[in-house]
Formats: sequence, C-alpha cells, structure tokens
Amino acid sequence: MITYEYPLNERIRTLLRLEDLFERSRYFIARGGAHDHHMALITLFEVLEVASRADLKSDLLQELERQKQVLHAFRDNPEISEEALDSVLRDIEQASGAILAMTGKIGQYLRENEWLMSIRQRTNIPGGVCEFDLPSYHYWLQQPPDTHRHDLQLWLSPFLAMRDAITAGRRAFRAGRIPRKLYATASSPVDGLID
Repeated sequence: MITYEYPLNERIRTLLRLEDLFERSRYFIARGGAHDHHMALITLFEVLEVASRADLKSDLLQELERQKQVLHAFRDNPEISEEALDSVLRDIEQASGAILAMTGKIGQYLRENEWLMSIRQRTNIPGGVCEFDLPSYHYWLQQPPDTHRHDLQLWLSPFLAMRDAITAGRRAFRAGRIPRKLYATASSPVDGLID
C-alpha cells in the first residue's frame, strides 16, 4: 500500500517538499560513500533553493500558529491525553521560538561561501562536477567520510530550526486528520503509446 499526501495549497506543498529534502539529506549524510555525500550536498542546495522564498518564515509561523489553535480545541476532551497534547504544544512553541530567533535571509551563510556556490553553479550543468572542473571538490570527496559528515552537518545546522518547526507542524497536522482509503487502478506509464 502506498500512502500519498495531497496538499491543496502551496504553503503546505512547500513544507512537504522541505520535509522530504530534510529526510533525504539525513539519509545521504548517514551513509559513508563519496557519492552519497555528493547527493547530500546536492540535496542541501535544493533545501537552499526551496527555503529562499521570502515568505517562508512567515508561512511556517502561520502554520504553526494554526496547528496550535487546532490543538487547543482538544483541551478537556476525555479521549485526548493531556500529557501528549501538552508535549505537542510545547514542541510547537519551541519550534516557533526558534524560527522567530532566526535572523537574516535563510541560507545566507551558504550563499557567502564561494567554494560551495561554485559547486552549486556547476551542478546545474550536466556532468559539470567532473574532477577536472572542480578539483578542490574532488579532493574534499576523497577525504574520510567523517570529514564529509562533519562539514555537511555544519552546513545544514542553520536549517535545523526550520526542519524542527516543519516536523512539529506536520506531526500535529497529521495527528489531527483521519486518513481515507482511496483506490486507483494501476496503469503502466507506457499504456496508450502508439507503436
């Protein structure tokens, strides 16, 4: 069974994109190969791109506030664990505070790193990160995996407040929804092609 989420507004779509990118970066950083860490860096560039929307912080804060209001409506409900509800509300409060504490443009520290931006620019060219194009990058890729992990986590760390806010907001949102089972007939992507 495959589970799909189908958001109906662009704000939620953006948050789901970021959630997916953060999960993908976590996956690739945890692995040990140079190709995995290359993919982690590419994913970091994607996070930077999606997170660079000017209204993202305010959208995220609005979504957290909306989830908080929805959860407050569950107070004094005998079917709801007050302890669990308090825990989720506390997570949302902490996430909101961390987002409010973020200063400047999201990801500006990465944009100011000329070495990373030269790699980012070359990744837009098919095959543009060959060793003859970016020898310093290939030197970095030949370093021990722990060096890559340290650097990748360092570059990702300023995004963690946003990741935690998205996680808290999405967890609250999903907990307050009832999933529906819908069935679709499977078709091959090549069905309907003319010979």
